[in-house]
Amino acid sequence: MKKTVITFTILAALVLSLTGCGDSRTPASEAPAQPPVTADAPAPAEDEPAAETHRENGERFEAVIAVEGMEETVPYEHVVNETAGFEMDYEYESFTRHSEADRERFISVWDDPENPENYLEVTGSPEDAETVAASVSEELSQTYDLLKESYELARGGSCTRIEASEIKGTGRMSDQLQVVYIIPAPDGCRVAAAHFSIEGAEGFGRRFFYMVNTLSVIERDGKGRLSDEQALSWIRNYCYAAYPNLEGMVNAGEYRISWEIVSSDEQEIVVMFRSYTGAEVRYYIDRTTGDAYSTEFVPGITPEEQRTEEIINVWEYR
Repeated sequence: MKKTVITFTILAALVLSLTGCGDSRTPASEAPAQPPVTADAPAPAEDEPAAETHRENGERFEAVIAVEGMEETVPYEHVVNETAGFEMDYEYESFTRHSEADRERFISVWDDPENPENYLEVTGSPEDAETVAASVSEELSQTYDLLKESYELARGGSCTRIEASEIKGTGRMSDQLQVVYIIPAPDGCRVAAAHFSIEGAEGFGRRFFYMVNTLSVIERDGKGRLSDEQALSWIRNYCYAAYPNLEGMVNAGEYRISWEIVSSDEQEIVVMFRSYTGAEVRYYIDRTTGDAYSTEFVPGITPEEQRTEEIINVWEYR
């Protein structure tokens, strides 16, 4: 695939010609300065602290990080998330930590938390890394031309790195960029997805890289099963993806459309989607794996629920 390589140095020059959007401070690493990151060659993994360093959850410390010959002392906080199964350091003065049952999000302090542009999201998935990488690639390839490669993180080890920076079929950089790391784990994988604007590529992009480079996989504590709230939210996301006009219909409020938990036990959650047509679609979700199948019932027309051919995994719609 033809790939246009644009260094972050060039992107930084573009930033200076714009009106101060994004993170204008110089990002960096904990070792001597390294060459600037390019679209095809991220900074070497060696410029991070030694993997054997042990820190407690919430422990704060300072680190010197560098890029393009410039060094900066930054404040880090250590994160231990046993539910998602990872440890990582993040810049607590630049990013706000938002914790949920299945993920951590680190959102720029300058962004609207409800609609952020620059943030890093880390999740744990029970699916293997190869399956998740294929799913991520399929989704992003709808919009971007992708660069997909094997990459070695300082603490996370070998992973799959997917860069989504060029608008599909145009050779032009997108206004919004993504870099996704899929890190294998004994119980599935960990996914770290960096989202940032093109104006913030040299700032936020570099900072996110160094944060991900401190990520290490730990054993999950067994609490990583789906909650009812997650199942409800992710089935809604799936329906919006499957029916492009649905969200607009919901917002317009002209039809009776709803989602609800109709049953829940230790093994299974059942979410019912009531369509604008009056059909009731029930999703039977395995609480551990996220695998789901559906049935359909139309009051007054069908005598009972009928199994459909629809099979999904709700983790793909988180």
